[in-house]
Amino acid sequence: MNFSETAIVDGTLYTLGFFSLLTWSVILLKAGEIAWHRYRNRQLIKSLTGDVSLKSVSSLAKQQRKPLAIQAGRVLTVGHQTYVRAQSQPSYQKTDHAAWHELIERTLRQQLQKEKALLDSGLGWLASIGSTSPFIGLFGTVWGIMHALKDIGVQGSASLEVVAGPIGEALIATALGIAVAIPAVIGYNFFLRRNRQLLAGLEHIATDFMRSCIETDLVATQSQRQTQEV
Repeated sequence: MNFSETAIVDGTLYTLGFFSLLTWSVILLKAGEIAWHRYRNRQLIKSLTGDVSLKSVSSLAKQQRKPLAIQAGRVLTVGHQTYVRAQSQPSYQKTDHAAWHELIERTLRQQLQKEKALLDSGLGWLASIGSTSPFIGLFGTVWGIMHALKDIGVQGSASLEVVAGPIGEALIATALGIAVAIPAVIGYNFFLRRNRQLLAGLEHIATDFMRSCIETDLVATQSQRQTQEV
C-alpha cells in the first residue's frame, strides 16, 4: 500500500493530537483522584478524633456496615480484621504475640502496596507519551523535509512556493511533539510526588494502628501477670 507524503505527515499530526487529548484526560482524572483521596482521608482521621487507635478504629468498624471505600479506611479495615481474627484464636493470649503482630504488619504492608498500585495506574501512559512524542514529531519533521527535497528535485527549483508547505508541516510536527511531551512529563513527575505524599500519610496511619495493637496487647499481658501474681 502506498502512502503519500502528506498522508504520513497528517497521520503523525493526528497521532500527536490523540496523545495530547489522552495526556490531558489522564492529568485531569489523576488530579481529581488525588484531591478526592486527600479529602476523604482527612475526613476519616477527623472521624477518629485525630487518634488512630485500636479503640477508635473498632468503634468506627462497628458503625460501618460495609468496608470503608477510602484509602485510609481500607488500610485500617484489613489491619483491624486481622487483629480481630487473631484475638478469636483460643491460643492468642497464651502465646507470644510477636508472630501475630508480624502477620498484622505484613497485611498492612500488602494493602499499602495495593493502594500504591491504584495510585500509579495511568502514570505509565504519561511516561510513554512524554518519552515518545518528541520522536514522533521528529519523524514527521524528517518526512516533511524529504517531501520538500523531492519536490525540489521534481520541479528543479528551490523557490519558497515549493518548499514552504512541506517544511511548514514539518515544523508543526516538531512543535506539536514537544507541546505534547512537556505536559506529560510535568504531570508524571507531579503525580509521582503527590503519590509519595499520600503513601507516606497512609504509612503513618498504618504505623499508628500497629503501635496501638502492640500497646493494647502489652497492657493486657501485664494485667494478666499482675493478676496471676496476686
